[in-house]
Amino acid sequence: MKLKTLLLVLTSSLAFMACQSKPVLPVATPNPPVAAVQENADAHKQQYVTWGGTILETQTQKDKTEIIVLSKRLTSSTRPIETDKSQGRFIAKLQGFHDPAIYKQGRELTVYGKIIKTEKKKIGDYEYDYPVVEAERHHLWPVRIKYEDDPWYDPWYDPWYGPWYHPYPHFHHHRSLKEVN
Repeated sequence: MKLKTLLLVLTSSLAFMACQSKPVLPVATPNPPVAAVQENADAHKQQYVTWGGTILETQTQKDKTEIIVLSKRLTSSTRPIETDKSQGRFIAKLQGFHDPAIYKQGRELTVYGKIIKTEKKKIGDYEYDYPVVEAERHHLWPVRIKYEDDPWYDPWYDPWYGPWYHPYPHFHHHRSLKEVN
């Protein structure tokens, strides 16, 4: 009986550990928010951060790609949370050429690297201090796909009886896929 209990506890704990998502990129500790670095960039210079968010703009240079990112909180896997709340903006400098058609506005990006400075750039007429991260590693996340209900989709459809067993005229059970970006 004791062995059965031990095996049950062991397998359930292994199953629980397998379900937890692990970070795709290293998580810097401490990991100051963008706003804290904007206020006092000198105190955070050469500090490692793990930041992510939605790409706003991508510019290629001779040997680097500069990406302006709208910062968002990250999940435990380091993917940006899908929200309209921002933690500020930052510039990620990636080594080499990264195609602006792929690294385009609306895509999600997470970077791990060092804060090297702040740069002043304008957002309309407003002058904004962008913390600049020289990325050692980065991850461009796949496009999120949303399932949109077809107008004929019946939420009360019972898969055990199939689509033909239904007292209602909604026989077309279909969900369409739509890219978020």
